[in-house]
Amino acid sequence: MDNTLIAYFSRNGENFNVGNVEKGSGAILADMISEILGSDEYEICTEAGYPENLEECNKIARKEAEENARPELGNPLPDMDAITNLVLVYPNWWGDFPMAVYSFLDGINTENLNIYPVCTHEDNGLAMTERILKQAYPKANIMKGIAVRGSVIQNDRNHTESIIVKYLSDRNLVAK
Repeated sequence: MDNTLIAYFSRNGENFNVGNVEKGSGAILADMISEILGSDEYEICTEAGYPENLEECNKIARKEAEENARPELGNPLPDMDAITNLVLVYPNWWGDFPMAVYSFLDGINTENLNIYPVCTHEDNGLAMTERILKQAYPKANIMKGIAVRGSVIQNDRNHTESIIVKYLSDRNLVAK
């Protein structure tokens, strides 16, 4: 879909309850969604990156959250002129987004943009991320989101794909 962009934040390395992964759950989901929809992907990453060690990553991520930081993005922002649908793939970090996701969203025009939240997690689902999106970006159209466990994404790609196809189909992003 030419009017749809898949923007994702993902981390390789040690992941909670999943272990050490070569490809993060968000990147796997973004690739899957991109293939299903035929849409482009944009990786939300920071210039500094995050350590592969989970404990070290958590320290940096918590500090960014406490400071309400907007870390510098590692990729130039995509051209959003023709984009009406944004599939936003992100991990649930303590009930919220990684601060890099805010850097991305703050950098684009979200007015009238249809945002489809797709959250990776291990124990808290979407948490408050849909509500946070609605409050932080009130001019966007926040659609009902979906949460998929990272352990499922990493270990059962067929089941993950069926979950994602149903989600996208139910939102009329792909033919049923």
